[in-house]
Amino acid sequence: MAPQLNEEEIDDLIYFARAGEKDDLTTTLTELAEREKVSVAEIIASAKDEGKSTCLHMAAGNGHLDIVTLILSEFASRPKEKQAYIDAANEYGNTGLHWAALGGHLDVIKLLMAAGASPALANDKNYVPLDLASFGEKHDVVDYFLEQAGGLEDKNTAEGLKAAAEGLKVDDDGNVEFKMSVGDTSEASGSGSAQN
Repeated sequence: MAPQLNEEEIDDLIYFARAGEKDDLTTTLTELAEREKVSVAEIIASAKDEGKSTCLHMAAGNGHLDIVTLILSEFASRPKEKQAYIDAANEYGNTGLHWAALGGHLDVIKLLMAAGASPALANDKNYVPLDLASFGEKHDVVDYFLEQAGGLEDKNTAEGLKAAAEGLKVDDDGNVEFKMSVGDTSEASGSGSAQN
């Protein structure tokens, strides 16, 4: 059964996360979890304001690394719920990572990325966190996102080239035979000439 939190309790949780009030947040989460007979993670997941912003949005957007760490730790044994919570969008499509990027909170961004936050999710204006960091001239954050993207590109390029090379066969006459495997496991073949 989902926790039954009233508006004032949700407001308190959101406020404590936004203001960096770790002790108050911890105490309130524990009390509510005991009262509702649910986990702290379930309380955290159910606390959303009228704009669908979560405690994570508030903590990340204000650079409260200790609060973000606390929130993520409550989902440690719940990987699917953790992923859904980390990438939860508010009414404008922004995630906690968007808000951390907008605020230039690199330490929070690194923690969220290590926890699996997706830097590729776009908000309702089609902006990813990198865009928001760029608009705000948060150059260290922009550099970090570009470094992360570069690492993925390098890995994908290497894996893609290896797979492409493995899928080619050149016969003695210079004809190329290939298998198409992009998004599909069936074997398609074609031929062409390797000669220029």
